[in-house]
Amino acid sequence: MTTDSEPKRRKVYVYPNNPRSISVFSVSGRHPLNVKPSGNSLLNDDIALTKVRDALLGAFASFPDELIQEVLSYVDDVESLRSLAHTSRIFYAFLYDEELWKKLYVKDITMYTHQPWLGSWRNTVLGIHDSADIQLQDNLLCSDVLYRPFQCSQINYAKVFTKILHEEETYHHDSLLGQLGKLPQGRILRINEADLSITDFNTNYHDTPFILTNSDPQRWPQWTFPQLIKEYSDVKFRQEAVEWDLNKFSQYLQNNKDENPLYLFDCNSIAMQTLRKEYTPPAIFQQDLFTVFTKEEQFTCRPDHAWLIMGSARSGSTFHKDPNYTCAWNVAITGRKLWIMLPPHITPPGVSTDDEESEVTSPVGIAEWVLSGFFNDSLKIAECVIGVTFPGECMYVPSGWWHSVINIDDSIAITQNFVPISKLANALDFLKNKQGQVSGFRPREINSTLHYLLKHGADEPSFQKYVDVFDSLNIDVNEDCGEIADLPAMPIFELFGYLLKLNGMESQLDEALVKLQKIELKAYEKENGKSKAWERLTEPASNSAFSFGFDESSDEE
Repeated sequence: MTTDSEPKRRKVYVYPNNPRSISVFSVSGRHPLNVKPSGNSLLNDDIALTKVRDALLGAFASFPDELIQEVLSYVDDVESLRSLAHTSRIFYAFLYDEELWKKLYVKDITMYTHQPWLGSWRNTVLGIHDSADIQLQDNLLCSDVLYRPFQCSQINYAKVFTKILHEEETYHHDSLLGQLGKLPQGRILRINEADLSITDFNTNYHDTPFILTNSDPQRWPQWTFPQLIKEYSDVKFRQEAVEWDLNKFSQYLQNNKDENPLYLFDCNSIAMQTLRKEYTPPAIFQQDLFTVFTKEEQFTCRPDHAWLIMGSARSGSTFHKDPNYTCAWNVAITGRKLWIMLPPHITPPGVSTDDEESEVTSPVGIAEWVLSGFFNDSLKIAECVIGVTFPGECMYVPSGWWHSVINIDDSIAITQNFVPISKLANALDFLKNKQGQVSGFRPREINSTLHYLLKHGADEPSFQKYVDVFDSLNIDVNEDCGEIADLPAMPIFELFGYLLKLNGMESQLDEALVKLQKIELKAYEKENGKSKAWERLTEPASNSAFSFGFDESSDEE
């Protein structure tokens, strides 16, 4: 339900003077039950029709649609929802909402383990292959609450972004021919993989998004949906709230009615352990300081960092920043991806955060975000950049950058998070000063690693303190620390520094710590509106009522 703190759903509009803006007026269609958009009610002056609607809703007739939907969301058993749907045509339409049935599916997911996908969450939960959907009389039910999700499920991004896709395809082909000309403002630069050294990357390009191209068609694995489905049909993969085998997920990909289709994002399946050996990261991304969190056969406590991604057209990810202030690379294996990116200090339109960005809220899905005009709002921001990765192209995402990804086609991709030397100070700052936002580390693995290091001579008080507290709790927790409350704070910052030294990187660490001090001073000045130097200068001396802090008896300058 929309609240005052959330962005309101707005009419779709375009900026005719903005060459990057899009028109989505063509995104429409007839609802399967003949539900109409709310605006149609303004054209309806049939009092008899209004009386019919009120009669079919009963006591709920005086409630706004958002409240009716909210009330129905608390019904948590299948039979009650089925019975409610049969009370009237209006309730049938309200209970046609896929999100209600998806919630029930996820709640009792083991019940449906062996149930094939039947085209919708509703059909799958009810075990019906098809339903004789009723047809409402014209304008009997005019509701954006019910029509909008259907409209979002019908969006065709290939048409919505026709102009952008055409231009990006030209830039893509030019890059393959070595014709890397100057791009218009707001587009993401393409760089040939062979032309970028790791030194150049760390010096000039680590702070800006770019697309890495390669003219070798065999540079990346040539995976296809049919191939992966055939080889791993019975292997379970993680798809957000569910964990299906690939055969079932393929059924879902071919036929679903979701406003926001499921996105396969897997790092730990048996298949991924094999697939990870079939590619090599670009040389400029192989310098990864987080590798120190793993020492073969001794310990491993590194957060998950390599994923296989599969999704249908219309799927994607809403705006987010990558965890632990890591950078990322993402290569498109099949399908085109549209990227919208904003620098760390600019919160994207339609997204809200607290001051520390520990809570990020994206109250609408990708399609709703586009249809509501937030995409065009983003394009008005000078620092916003967009680009499309085509198969074989690799996107670089700098640490801290906001990014949203929209799959134009059915897509397969690989992505990894990493920390290059140029971002070491930033990563240290995050681990030290934003401990509440640190994620991916698992307490049991950290405890095991610290035990190993202490046994082998580590002299770090925070290590001993943590293992003492953790061992005394007598628990065996191995979940993501970002999802656990009331556990002792893990010394990740201290551990990272210790492991860097252990791996012969003491000088690099010392340089990064100097940079970290500057980052902290700058953050202090921003938060307090004054510098620590000025505070020291204006600090009253002990022997006078007021002073700028100068001590005439001192010989120091």
